[in-house]
Amino acid sequence: MFENKYLNLGYISVASFIFGIVISVSFVKAESSLESNIDSSQSYTIEKIATSEEKESDQEDIGEGELEEFEIRIKGMTCVNCENTVKEALLKCAGVKTALVSHKEGNAVIEADVDMIDSDEIVNAIEEAGFSFVEEE
Repeated sequence: MFENKYLNLGYISVASFIFGIVISVSFVKAESSLESNIDSSQSYTIEKIATSEEKESDQEDIGEGELEEFEIRIKGMTCVNCENTVKEALLKCAGVKTALVSHKEGNAVIEADVDMIDSDEIVNAIEEAGFSFVEEE
């Protein structure tokens, strides 16, 4: 009777040991796949930054009229991702050279060519990005 209990205890300890090895191997595989995802997301970010810089340099080559700063009030931004979304949308608008966006202040400061800027296009870009343009009173 006692031998049977000890024998069962031996099987349980061996099974626990094997289970621990299997779990450890699973964690190692999961960690390595996460590292490859991080590498690919970093390369995507680097490519996106390079593309943005190329666009900005292309826009500068077009010809510069008179540049002026405009402050735009934007409602609905809550984080840095919101800032990036709005910034990308604004930089796609005609005449916009630079854009500084702050979710904390709820605004964007853009530098744009006065001759090329279209306020309706900017409002539409902000709204298509999922945020609200706030008209100053």
